[in-house]
Amino acid sequence: MRRPNERRRISASSFLTLAVLCAGLALAACGTATNASDRGVIGGTPAAGAPAVIEPTADPGPTMERRGIFFQRVALRESPYSNQTELVIDLTLPDACTELHHAVTIDGNRIRVEVWGEAPSDQLCAQVLREETLVIPLGVVVNQDWVVELNGEEIDVSSVAREEPGSGSHEYGYAMIEQVEVRVGDGRPRQVVVDIQGALPDACAELVNPPELTVDGATVTVTLEWQRPRGLMCAQVLRPFTTTVDLGELEPGTYTLVVNDLETTFTVEAS
Repeated sequence: MRRPNERRRISASSFLTLAVLCAGLALAACGTATNASDRGVIGGTPAAGAPAVIEPTADPGPTMERRGIFFQRVALRESPYSNQTELVIDLTLPDACTELHHAVTIDGNRIRVEVWGEAPSDQLCAQVLREETLVIPLGVVVNQDWVVELNGEEIDVSSVAREEPGSGSHEYGYAMIEQVEVRVGDGRPRQVVVDIQGALPDACAELVNPPELTVDGATVTVTLEWQRPRGLMCAQVLRPFTTTVDLGELEPGTYTLVVNDLETTFTVEAS
């Protein structure tokens, strides 16, 4: 026959066992929470200051693949909204599915821009060419000290479109020069003119007249710029041009002629 106090001892023992089990479960729960915090996730939410852990899902979705894109026109311009330079790219996408992606990396004075297309590899896409314009802020004001690369190719930073002083109504760039021919007159002193062939970047651009001309010793520099109304939508077709620049009267000697990015030499003969 059990005594009453013995029953109480057995109940107390059961209670102690239950308390130990609860403490163990609580400790295990704390350990789980601690491990989740170490991973940067607490209760399914990224912890402040820690990288979130993205668990793989059962259905990862269609596999993406890169698609080729075609650059039609590339230009640098000053942003009208912030103090930085923008890279403006007119391009063609190969189908209805391809979406644009880009990345910008700055390393010292070198800016590397990568642009590519991605589309689902297991999806049939309508094969229609799509023309788009991509504007990429570069985060800095680009000048002659910077090097800008687009998919590994350097861009001419001398053609950054700038505002016309006092109006901001036009943007500018340097004309593409294909050929120059120097003609020296027969008079005394010799009159020298240069015939220039080149191309303008689109249907709206026009040559700025008169061109800038400087003579520094034996070096003659001719700068040919184009201008177009800012914000105007223009057909992206190269337009050839021919123009003649009078270099004036030059003394006999051999000269270096620089027309934008093309350089040549010519000689003015003595009598």
